[in-house]
Amino acid sequence: MTLVGRRWRARLNERLKVIGQTDARFAALAEIAAEPEGLVQRELSRRLGVEEPTIVRLVDALEAQGCVERVVHGGDRRAKIVRARPAAASVLDLARAIMTDVQGDLFKGMDPRDVAGCARVLDQLARKLERPE
Repeated sequence: MTLVGRRWRARLNERLKVIGQTDARFAALAEIAAEPEGLVQRELSRRLGVEEPTIVRLVDALEAQGCVERVVHGGDRRAKIVRARPAAASVLDLARAIMTDVQGDLFKGMDPRDVAGCARVLDQLARKLERPE
């Protein structure tokens, strides 16, 4: 599964490169855009399962591209809320279209029932991994 995950991200990153994005930036931007009030960077880190310094670099890159903005958290001046800017919508649309194309290419010729079964198993694994041991 590790090898499949690496190859999936490499394939997606290769395709996302044409719009100046990566799989990691796309995932972060999708999480941020899903929250109209924005997300505290620490929460974004938790949701994506990556360390906070990594989130800082991802948000720096998205901010430089004009996709997000940081604002000071009203209740905690040390915390930053990250909000999607209007430019995020078109970037997300393009990235989602690219991801759909990659999925279509990879799943071509596979039995849809097999793909659905695999998706169910992966969903179950994801839920189990969200819980602490």
